[in-house]
Amino acid sequence: MFRSTLCLIFRLIPPLTLALPTAEAIGQCTAQQSCLTVHGPGGCDSVSCCTAVCTLDPTCCSAQWDADCVATANSQCIGYCGAAASGSCLSSHANPSCDNGDCCQAVCAIDPFCCSAAWDATCVQFAGFACTGSPGTCGQTSESCFQPHTQGACDDLACCNAVCQIDPTCCSQSWDQLCVYAAEQTCVTSCQPSPDPNVQEEIEGCENRLNDPCYVSAGGTPESMVAGIQKRGTLGIAVAGTPNDVDVYDIVVPDPDGDGIAKITLRFASSPTAWAAVLPGTGCAPMSASVAHISSALCVDADSAPICVPAGSYRIVVSAGAYPAFGGADVVCGSGNIYTVKLEVSQTCAACTAGTGSCFAPKDEPGCTLPTCCAAVCGVDPFCCDGAWDADCVGRAASLCVTAPPANDTCKGATTIRGDTATVNTAGSTLESGALTNCGQAALTRDVWLSYDADVSGVVAVETCGTWFDTVVAVYRGTCGAPEIIACSDDATGCTGTGASRAPFTAVCGERYLIRVGPKAGQAAPQGGDLTVRIVRTGLPPCGSCIGDLDLSGAVDAQDITILLSGWGSPSGDVTGDGTTNAQDVAALLNAWGACPV
Repeated sequence: MFRSTLCLIFRLIPPLTLALPTAEAIGQCTAQQSCLTVHGPGGCDSVSCCTAVCTLDPTCCSAQWDADCVATANSQCIGYCGAAASGSCLSSHANPSCDNGDCCQAVCAIDPFCCSAAWDATCVQFAGFACTGSPGTCGQTSESCFQPHTQGACDDLACCNAVCQIDPTCCSQSWDQLCVYAAEQTCVTSCQPSPDPNVQEEIEGCENRLNDPCYVSAGGTPESMVAGIQKRGTLGIAVAGTPNDVDVYDIVVPDPDGDGIAKITLRFASSPTAWAAVLPGTGCAPMSASVAHISSALCVDADSAPICVPAGSYRIVVSAGAYPAFGGADVVCGSGNIYTVKLEVSQTCAACTAGTGSCFAPKDEPGCTLPTCCAAVCGVDPFCCDGAWDADCVGRAASLCVTAPPANDTCKGATTIRGDTATVNTAGSTLESGALTNCGQAALTRDVWLSYDADVSGVVAVETCGTWFDTVVAVYRGTCGAPEIIACSDDATGCTGTGASRAPFTAVCGERYLIRVGPKAGQAAPQGGDLTVRIVRTGLPPCGSCIGDLDLSGAVDAQDITILLSGWGSPSGDVTGDGTTNAQDVAALLNAWGACPV
């Protein structure tokens, strides 16, 4: 139809008859300026177009190429790139070139035939790929779905949505001839989705309301559905104006490999505009609890983004309308109210089976190292497995995966720091003894406890530098029954991280200190998560040793001289702390000769 109409138009337009150009005109028609821009002196860069225009208006060659000359070229110069007379770049025609200059040149750089002979169907296809139009919104334009145009989308909302589901460029770029073909094939009345050979029919008849326990005709019993097997059902009503149908299915996501998780994809197609959603299998979960959903219309197959979820029981809800609303326009029983739905299940959840990093610390990669926890989080927030494990994912892990406080939630269960660092997790912890009163305005939302048996004497610092959430640290001496606070830190200068803390105090060899750490009240991550607590003892000799006791034997003797001399000129034998081993270190070592003081 489109091609025959176009041919009729060409037949009705008489060909342009031109007089032979004069020698003067030919001279002017070798100019470099475009025939479609105003310039001076006269003439333009196409001999044929220039000759045609100057024949109609000689001043275009004898004086300036003004706006009237440009308008004449645009309407008369068939075959000139950018001229309206050449025809749309998005439809085929017998003459070469098309009406968008940039698009025309881009296509002809790929296929010169399009500018030398004819703008055929191949040129139209190249234009669809090479010529970017402007995005549009379905139903918010007057452009027909059955005519090509440079703006994306078209006027029929349902048809446009269906075509753009098949080819998203039809909405994001231009509605080209391929989009028109898709509309002609897709946007028909009374279409029916294509069934699988082993499709199972919905038990409920079109005029019945028997399988909706929760949403519109509450009180029914969900039908059973098997993963990987397609269901075909109806959403129709017997009489217009009665409540639209909602179908609910019970389904089990299997776990044959026993890791507790599976990847699901919801495939759905429907005659009317409709949607399907996967929800938790217990109770009447609201649509906000959906782990996956997808919409379809005009029998176009649509797939949800694959996500990893915990294996187990789920429900699939199907309704006409626009997700998450139930109903929409009346869908009367007949051939135009059919849908097909299937839940594809696979066991490949790389983000949860091969994920790296703790589930309780954010990172740029998806997934984490606890598969069951990872699956539970991604079932609620797919971005955590498809994008990155961010702070929101950590928060979900804290609420979904932590069922009891940590062992060091109380002072009596304090974890002993052995060495320089200890990693703790504040998720699930409680607040033992209220807000701090002598740490500025800082207050804890929850806390965990550690103990440190001083292995040096001198100024020691407890720090959380590098942590991803805002922390508060307090240090106590004494017992859990009567702790005495001796240091406290909220935000420390020179300590990297988000609101990281450093609490210095004077330690005495052999004395036990209690350390309390947790997320600061009022911050974005109130549950906290993993953090590392460090003990910094810069320049302090271990208990039982002294300055010059390089082998930590408890005495400065000949073995220490040997160590010092072997490190001459380097930091390894440094006694004085100036960063190198030299004569001053020898003097300091000899001055400390003998047993270290107790």
